[in-house]
Order: sequence, then C-alpha cells, then structure tokens
Amino acid sequence: MLADFAVTVEYTQVLVETEGPVPAGLLWTDAHVAQGFAWSDGLVSFGVPDHDGTCRVLVELARDVVADPQALWAVQVPFRVTGPLQIGTVLDTRRVAVPDGSHNLTFQAFPGGDDHAYTLRLTFSPAAAPEFRILKKGGDITTDAVLRRDAEAAR
Repeated sequence: MLADFAVTVEYTQVLVETEGPVPAGLLWTDAHVAQGFAWSDGLVSFGVPDHDGTCRVLVELARDVVADPQALWAVQVPFRVTGPLQIGTVLDTRRVAVPDGSHNLTFQAFPGGDDHAYTLRLTFSPAAAPEFRILKKGGDITTDAVLRRDAEAAR
C-alpha cells in the first residue's frame, strides 16, 4: 500500500496530479460526468457522488487490475508519473510517491464503513501502452464507452 488516508471530498471529485505545473482544475462537461472522470496530461479528476462525511482513499501499485465485483463503479485512465504526486481533493491533497513511468491508473469506489461514506481505491499498474476504459458503470457513470479523452483547464 502506497497510501491510506481519510479525506473530505470537495466539489464531488478526487484528484491525482503531478507536482509540476498543471492546471488549477479541469472543467467538466456532461460527457465527463457520464464517464466519471476528466483528464489532462498530468492531472485527472475522478467524480464522486455527493455524500455526507469523509472517504477513505487507498493508493496501491499492482501488475494488472480488473474491476472488483464489489466495486460500485470503476474507470481506468493513462497516467505518466515523473515524480511524487499530489492525491486528494481540491483543497486537501497528500504527497504520494509512485514509481516513475507510464501507468494505467484505475479508480474504483466501494461502499464505506461506519466512519466513511466510500472507500476509493487508486491503483497504478505499469503499462507500455496505457489506455482509457470504463470498467464498471455505477454512481454517476452512465456510459460503457469513454466519451472524452481531454478536458479544458479551469482558469
């Protein structure tokens, strides 16, 4: 396990970003909401339905990832790591060290427990040719297909 922490999700999204110059955020369209993420080089934002309380965030490294049958929803995006990452929400991120290189980054949401609304698992899997995929619909994800592979930077 690379990281395990609780976070209050702000603006219904969890971010993974490089520490270099990246946009302050991404503008979501209806297509981004339907697929559950907005992506730009060095920054991805995963949607989390509005809820009360905190979420538990787990960050891990694995060879291959398949959607867990217990996951409420799951998506995968390409992510190139070139140093430590910031992972969390718009106003609260944690520094997490992930091995450098190209990865498939899989985001899966699970039911929470007594002290958190959801468990959100982020899995980095080294990959020579990472790709975008909708692994499991659920939550606000209403499409089986990736609709957008880019997002406009917020200003």
